[in-house]
Amino acid sequence: MNTKEKELKSYINSTEQMSHFDDYDSAEGDFSEFDDQSSFDDYNSANGGGAGAEITSAPYVIQYANTTASDITCTFLGFNDNFGATNYGNPVAAVITNLQGGTYGRLLAQSNNKNFVIGKWRFSASGSNISAQLQQTLILNHVEASGIVTQVPLNMTVLKDLFQFSTTEIDMTRRVTFDGNTYITFTLKASATLVIAAYPTLSVSNKAMLNGGAAMNKAIAPRLSGKNAAPVIIQTTQDVRGISGRG
Repeated sequence: MNTKEKELKSYINSTEQMSHFDDYDSAEGDFSEFDDQSSFDDYNSANGGGAGAEITSAPYVIQYANTTASDITCTFLGFNDNFGATNYGNPVAAVITNLQGGTYGRLLAQSNNKNFVIGKWRFSASGSNISAQLQQTLILNHVEASGIVTQVPLNMTVLKDLFQFSTTEIDMTRRVTFDGNTYITFTLKASATLVIAAYPTLSVSNKAMLNGGAAMNKAIAPRLSGKNAAPVIIQTTQDVRGISGRG
């Protein structure tokens, strides 16, 4: 191999070292801090102490259907305030369905004894008032027994994934930690149906520790939008040697 061939091979190797930035599925296109590595769930964490292969988050998928011709205010989670309440703190006009199996009540109870972090969201609207439904501002609530109440607005259109062009869905990256004191309230428009898909990226499980794993388990939220986006091509007249910083 002559000198020029060796030099060219060196430049190629240096550019290949940067190739991990082209992994759109892992980088999520937004370098989200929530799309963490490591394992997730009781069984995966027990196998290797929570440091196994990357696990893709399995979402909690809850559907809210408004059976009336009037707007209503609905609640997502909030065990301490809503578990014993009629329709789990929601108006009787709201029909709540767990689309992943089980019941909404099971998820609500689980949020109290297995706290988790939601890193990514998908909101899907159908029926009437789809556009208006996806323009709502959600309210994140946290209520302490001391009487301290914290409320944070989550504007769906502002937080919408920029790669998304759907008119019936909004993907949103927003970290929310849920325990028994945390819940989200939102307006469910008249005769509208809203499906909330919440992707957990962190979970605390005492059972995992009993199985020999880690109490804190992690997962990667899948990339929901922009999967067909074209790769970025950089055109330059600069010598390729500039990539590796060589003179």
